[in-house]
Amino acid sequence: MKRRDFLGFIALLGLSFNRGFSGVLDAFRKHKSSLPPPGKYTPASQLFIVDIKGVPNAIRTLKDYTLRVYGKVENPRYFTIQDLKSLPTIRKEVVLECVSNSKGDKIGRILVEGVDLNTILSIVKPLQKARKVVFRSFDDYHTSIEIPYVKELSPILAYGINYDEDGKVIDRLPLDHGYPVRVVCPEKWGYKSVKWIKEIEIVDYDYKGYWEKTGWNDRATRGVDYFDYN
Repeated sequence: MKRRDFLGFIALLGLSFNRGFSGVLDAFRKHKSSLPPPGKYTPASQLFIVDIKGVPNAIRTLKDYTLRVYGKVENPRYFTIQDLKSLPTIRKEVVLECVSNSKGDKIGRILVEGVDLNTILSIVKPLQKARKVVFRSFDDYHTSIEIPYVKELSPILAYGINYDEDGKVIDRLPLDHGYPVRVVCPEKWGYKSVKWIKEIEIVDYDYKGYWEKTGWNDRATRGVDYFDYN
């Protein structure tokens, strides 16, 4: 093992003990995955739940949802749920997995329905200097993704999810899974797929989110990126 790799391993090991994250060594472990085979989906009722505070009280009492999109854009906008549903609808299959998945149960293959984030960006028109899309939640959680990633892999602002294993029954997101709107980010760890989105800000700097500030990798490519230990 090269010295760089060894030091990286030690750093990961130390962070796992210090912070108590059971899945930090997933890259070095083998476990039985509960992921359904291709063509089948994890019903919403069986999808794992991870958050920082539980369902926000503001969501439980929410009457009129409005999503603010602003920042380094030409046309800041507010979108109601009706506005979002009036835009072109897409369905996307995504594997959603928590970075702490040492037991293999924090993973699911889901089919979500909603709006391509690129559609929203085409409306608000990010400035040329824009670098990241920041998501903020009703529970004060926050994270960001890179604009080039958005253009390449088309994250979805989801308001619907499969309720059955065949993907034939699509209904609104359950409270525990982000009702009324969450983002779902293909090929990234679950901490990038923010639930209960309150606002989206376009920024021109390297924004670091809730978990990223504690050491979790900002790029968050699933199965590849764990801690920023360099």
